[in-house]
Amino acid sequence: MPAPSALPADSVPEEGVYFQAVGLEKSFQEGASRLEVLQGVDLTIARGERIAIVGASGTGKTTLLHVLGTIDRPDGGAWLFRGEDIFRRSDAELSLFRNRTMGFVFQFHHLLPEFTALENVMMPGLIAGLEKNGLAEEAVVLLTKVGLAQRTTHRVGELSGGEQQRVALARAIIMKPALLLADEPTGNLDPKTGFRVFELIQELNAAYAISVIMVTHNPDLAARMDRCLTLAEGKLHPS
Repeated sequence: MPAPSALPADSVPEEGVYFQAVGLEKSFQEGASRLEVLQGVDLTIARGERIAIVGASGTGKTTLLHVLGTIDRPDGGAWLFRGEDIFRRSDAELSLFRNRTMGFVFQFHHLLPEFTALENVMMPGLIAGLEKNGLAEEAVVLLTKVGLAQRTTHRVGELSGGEQQRVALARAIIMKPALLLADEPTGNLDPKTGFRVFELIQELNAAYAISVIMVTHNPDLAARMDRCLTLAEGKLHPS
């Protein structure tokens, strides 16, 4: 069941913890100096919970999503899924975990232009080696949910920006991930289209109990999430 919306600003009940970040650290070398981006990020997430992350540009929000999405390894700290530190896994094991457990939606859709909408949505399942016919059926279901039932055979260049982002959203959840990470998913869209994409994220969250972490500069969208946290000085703070 999705987590209730009235969760405390800085924690969830221990029995409801699904993902947990403990003291995550990440830095980058810039010339002779070291840039400390994440300086002990703590975060607990319940199943089905929706969290918005806000903050000034350059504070490390995308870096945080890359670590939470296991695209980048942290320099320190732990990222737990059901009590297991995910980063103790090998790179190959981590890649498999990411494919089956994480979904990603970015400001730019990153679709493959040579493939149709249907094929783009199927791609994570094809990479995982799932049966093609069943995968195609599920992809059609998802494209129908996001209002693109009539656009399944269209290639990326034949779709509008909003349609492309909806394809990216369907692709992100084809594996029914435990966690959807969205980095400014509406930032490249006009307000009306962006709000519709946001509504679809909410609908899919409710339908599949997918936990959602969304980075956004839109205060109206952030206010519609279960919790809103601010990333500042390398740590998350209640907004």
